[in-house]
Order: sequence, then structure tokens, then C-alpha cells
Amino acid sequence: MRILMLEDDLVLAKLVSTFLLLHFRVDTVHTIEEAKVYIAQFNYDVVLLDRNINGVDIGLELIETIKKKSALTSIIVISAYDSIGDKIKGLNLGADDYLDKPFDNDELLARIHVQGRKNQPLPEVCIDGLTCNTVEKTLLYEGEVISLSKKENNLFFYLLQKRGSIISKDELLDALYINPQNISSNTLDVTIKNIRKKLPISLIKTIKTRGYTIE
Repeated sequence: MRILMLEDDLVLAKLVSTFLLLHFRVDTVHTIEEAKVYIAQFNYDVVLLDRNINGVDIGLELIETIKKKSALTSIIVISAYDSIGDKIKGLNLGADDYLDKPFDNDELLARIHVQGRKNQPLPEVCIDGLTCNTVEKTLLYEGEVISLSKKENNLFFYLLQKRGSIISKDELLDALYINPQNISSNTLDVTIKNIRKKLPISLIKTIKTRGYTIE
């Protein structure tokens, strides 16, 4: 899973992100403006939001921005506001969970896993006769196995997981490679071309200047 954490306490952000990096890919930002940039650029499975950033309540706007980008992104609000009324307000704003400060890292990890399980894709997705097993990462068409290379398979199932969203080349590179800065975007074009040749149906659409999608 990929996590975005918005936390203005630099010491706390460092401690928590170091722990979470043992389990997930984590981007950490410290201002609402930074968060908006990352939300626009990447798709996240879970977003951790400090309710009060530099004295400003994150309010409805940021949560709405996240949910508008992807309704599947789970939001956990983390806050020192621990009254029942504050929790209800946070959840009513559109958050999926609410965690009081101070908190235990293991509890946070458990809550992230709960949110991640909610948004897991169906074990099998069938599209125009193509059966995609999202657990075993296999493809079948009319009983015949469609063989993809490891990199092709990873790219295809990443797009399938984000089905309906337009995924930029930068996001694909970041998701598929350890050092994406060393990989040319042309590598993606070649991989997409090879997948299209092997699939019996047309699934991956190119959205000019924006990226790729499986509709």
C-alpha cells in the first residue's frame, strides 16, 4: 500500500514515517499545500491527516479533495481533539477513521491494515471474457492462459487495481521501479505495447498527455 501522511510536528512525523516505512511506501508532508500537490500527483490507499496543521483545521475541503480524486482512498484523521463531539465532526467530514493523539504505532498500523482490506480488489475480475485473478496475478481467456512477463504483469494489475482512474507515467514508474528516476518513460510505452500485443482484447487506453487507464 501507499500512504500519505500530513503532520506538521516534524519530530512526530519522522518517528511515525520511519516506523511505517517498514511496512508501506510512505510520503510525508507538513503543510496543506504540500498535501494537495501530492494528492493531485499520486493515488494513495490511505491518507493520514493531522486535523490541525499550523493552527488551521484541515476542514472539509481537503477531505473532499481526496475523496473526489479517488473514493477508494481511506482517510484516517489523527488529532489531539479527543472529545466525542470532535470525533463525530471528523467522521462527518468524510473521514473513514479517527485516532487520538498520543497513539501507539502498532494501533495505527492495525487501523491502516483495516482500511487497506476494505479497498482490496475482488479476487476475480472478468472483462469481456478475460478473467483476471487479482490474488494469483493470472490471466485467462476462454480457458487459455495469457502469459505476461513479471514487469508486464505488475503494470497490468496495477492499472487494474486503479481501474477507472487515469494513472500518469510518473506514478507508474514510481510504483513499479525501486529507482524510477533512472528509468525512461519510454520503457513504459514499450511495456504497454507488449501487453497490448498479448491481450486478446483491447483494455488499456492511452489518455493523451495524462497517462493510461483501464476503463
